[in-house]
Amino acid sequence: MSVFLQQIINGLSQGGIYSLIAIGWTTVFGIVGVINWTHGEVYMLGAYCGYFITTFLHLPMLPALLLSMALGAVIAMGVDQLGYKPLRKKGVLAGTGFITALGLSQILRYSASAAFTPNPRAYPVLVQQKLITLFSVGGTPITINSLHLIILVGSVLIMTILELFMKKTLTGKAMLAASQDMQTLSLMGVNAERLIKITFAISGALGAAAGFFIGMIYAINPMMGALAGLKGWSCAILGGIGSITGSLIGGVLLGIVENLTAGYISTGYKDAIGFFVMIIVLLVRPSGLMGYKFEEKV
Repeated sequence: MSVFLQQIINGLSQGGIYSLIAIGWTTVFGIVGVINWTHGEVYMLGAYCGYFITTFLHLPMLPALLLSMALGAVIAMGVDQLGYKPLRKKGVLAGTGFITALGLSQILRYSASAAFTPNPRAYPVLVQQKLITLFSVGGTPITINSLHLIILVGSVLIMTILELFMKKTLTGKAMLAASQDMQTLSLMGVNAERLIKITFAISGALGAAAGFFIGMIYAINPMMGALAGLKGWSCAILGGIGSITGSLIGGVLLGIVENLTAGYISTGYKDAIGFFVMIIVLLVRPSGLMGYKFEEKV
């Protein structure tokens, strides 16, 4: 039992990071109606922003995180401006957006590889790590690394702020309405392009935050966005596209399942098990855990 509980605790911080990626996915898809495959690359570039900020500017964790999120927002808005907005103007986003997103993701990935080299890079130490005992089971202490605890708290705090923004502000409520019917909202005088820009900015900030957190744990490289993007999408589908709470639940579940798989079966199955769980959930409940109803964007 103690080993089982320890694996669950270990999976929570990883799940928080997955949740941030998933929410970035689900906000763009829910409002703009495009599967934004560049999100994994924004996550990767956000990690590199954090690396350069902490390595060369020597900023502490919190200012470096906020600056990385701001740069991630700018990168995501740039992707929309260059890649998706021209398609929206021509009215062909629904037909070609997926292919455009794949092309943009490849351009960003290999441009980053050329600019930063494929060699992994490690963040400087931003937090002194120590083991914190949470409780004991049968005399065996259940612990959490202080760095993982900070990342978990930071992830939850970011998601809580986003949830409050969506539900308590006029812009957030307009974004929720846009996820249901963008055309009707435009007819009511709402600036649809402004909402889309804000959506991409939020998505980019979340992706950059996830990249920053993962950089505090592991070495980063230009190819890191590929698998992370797929995992974020699987978490979003698992929880229910369009639901922030669903993405949170999906991310936490994936993080826990991956750690249980690594602990009890093999680390070789760790990356595959999440997609297996996603398939099982979709077979039982196609709309995901939170029951989002998919609607085609036009």
